[in-house]
Amino acid sequence: MKKLLLSAFAMLLALTAGAQNFQASKCDVKLDVQKATVVKSDAKKAPAKSSVAENQRFVGYYNTDDCDGYVGATGLTGNNPVAALLSAKDLVPYYGAKIVGIRFNLGEGCSASNVFVKNVTTNGIDDLVTVAQDLQSPAGEKNTGSWLTVMFDADKQFVLSDEYKNLLIGYTYNQTSSNYPVGVFSGAYGSLYMYANIPAAQGGSGEGWYDLGSDKGAVSVQLIAESDDFSPNAIIPFDFGKFNVAVGETKMVSVSLANLGTKFESLDFTTTLEGKTSKEQHVALDKDYGVGGTFTLNVPFEAASKPGKYNVTFTVTKVNGVANGASVTSAQGINNTLAQKLKKVAVVEELTGTKCGWCPRGHVAMHNLSEKYGDQFIGIAMHQFSKTDPMYITDYDLGLPGAPSAIVDRTTLGDPYYNMPAAVEAALANYPEATVSVSGQYNADSTQVEATATVTSLVSGQYEVAYMLVADGLTSKTSSWKQANYYSKTQGAFKSKSELPEDLQYLWDEPTSYNQVYNDVLIASSYSASKNHAEFDEFVENGVTTGNYTLTMPTKKALLKVLDKKKVSVVAVIIDPETGAIVNAGKALVGAGSTGIITVNNSANATVVARYAADGTQISAPVKGINILKMSDGTTRKVMVK
Repeated sequence: MKKLLLSAFAMLLALTAGAQNFQASKCDVKLDVQKATVVKSDAKKAPAKSSVAENQRFVGYYNTDDCDGYVGATGLTGNNPVAALLSAKDLVPYYGAKIVGIRFNLGEGCSASNVFVKNVTTNGIDDLVTVAQDLQSPAGEKNTGSWLTVMFDADKQFVLSDEYKNLLIGYTYNQTSSNYPVGVFSGAYGSLYMYANIPAAQGGSGEGWYDLGSDKGAVSVQLIAESDDFSPNAIIPFDFGKFNVAVGETKMVSVSLANLGTKFESLDFTTTLEGKTSKEQHVALDKDYGVGGTFTLNVPFEAASKPGKYNVTFTVTKVNGVANGASVTSAQGINNTLAQKLKKVAVVEELTGTKCGWCPRGHVAMHNLSEKYGDQFIGIAMHQFSKTDPMYITDYDLGLPGAPSAIVDRTTLGDPYYNMPAAVEAALANYPEATVSVSGQYNADSTQVEATATVTSLVSGQYEVAYMLVADGLTSKTSSWKQANYYSKTQGAFKSKSELPEDLQYLWDEPTSYNQVYNDVLIASSYSASKNHAEFDEFVENGVTTGNYTLTMPTKKALLKVLDKKKVSVVAVIIDPETGAIVNAGKALVGAGSTGIITVNNSANATVVARYAADGTQISAPVKGINILKMSDGTTRKVMVK
């Protein structure tokens, strides 16, 4: 049987619709870390085994004893509540279990005063459990701490069920001007939330919850779930969404797994497509990974017998050689089998800002991706960290946590520097069902851009097309344009230049606020109040559809003063209506004509089998203007007829 590679690192979470009514602001408050290293996960390091009873499991951003850093908001002294926001994806594996306590990792010599669990619903935030208790972490070496546990009295315990879609779990710690109380783990991803009264002078908006991001790692706080039904051999797989594969090929799809057992040395699985279940395949690990941990398994899925969308099932049949004891053993996906391979463009949307001191690594990451992938990469930098940023934009809100954070094709969320390179590589391996070319022209006074998108599709149906304007080369020597820089040697976050990755080392020599040239900056879009207002006709199978939208240029004087209209590009993205994912995208300089429609397969001997006008109307003979040709080899070409 074929042996597959199992990656033992925390998965990158896809965006979910959970907690839409939990309003956590972003702010400029700096989190200090008690170690002079850039926090990132070690993909080869196995999760630490959890110190858990046989009938108990830990529920959090991760479910092991890992904790490798300690942070503090030294500018916000006092008693500060901090929390993790758990979504349904974190909670579902434990539905039916009783929540009997909470644990968190507190930095050495630090104190806390209470723990809490809050239920976040569309109606607001309800208090489920609050335990007032003085807690102290023993003194020790710097960058150490202890897991502290608070068990709930019987009247405070509750059974986890589908009634709970989002839980805010945390504790209140005492912050001084020099301590680092909050334990974090760099191998997992999830925002740190803090309740504080942060005035506008400090980048806040008064009293409330603040999203401080996951720059230092996921906050180390977990619920304790108890059940007599927990099996020592239990793996739950998660639904893996839609994937594209060309006829006759096999696609490797990443499936996320949660280990609810006390042991994990191997698993067996099957896949089901078109009513046929594959032979059982075996995955042997090189060690026992113990209780807890979230993993990703690369699973091979063959294309269906002919193009179309097909339901597929992945089932974990055995764990450690015995029947899988999990309550849920199967996960679902959609196999979208395509007739041919089209060229894919990956879109990375990044939350950034001039006042974000860790965001310089995001600038480097976006530059590196552009250099590596060329026209197969489109970057969109959303300056939303601070309202004092001259590039600040509000309408286009994807709800990304903290800064810098990014998402590729609106599916895989992570750090732009540490996570996006692998995420983009994976995105480019997913063949799209359509391509899009785009062009844009200024009006007479350059206050608007008329954008035109032309989609060539292998499938039919109603998709969404959104438009953006991005600008390159934005810079100024005035103070509001300067980029905050926590990598500077004068900042003190690092002991030496050599501690930084090579491509970040230049930041060591820059001051804490330096002149930056900003590229890929989002300056306008078809979005308003997070809703796309561009309309587009249904796609035609093996046909061409064209749409238009008028984009309004920004009016902010500080931005217009440095904006070079020759460096403004128009972007069009195709959005899957079922998943919200970006299928494909195109980009072109405004005024420079449209990008070409490119496919992987080309043939010099191909003949024209269909012809379309620029508006998508099929024509029988050439007409003046742009003609779109459907070729016998399945490719599409655009020609100008004079």
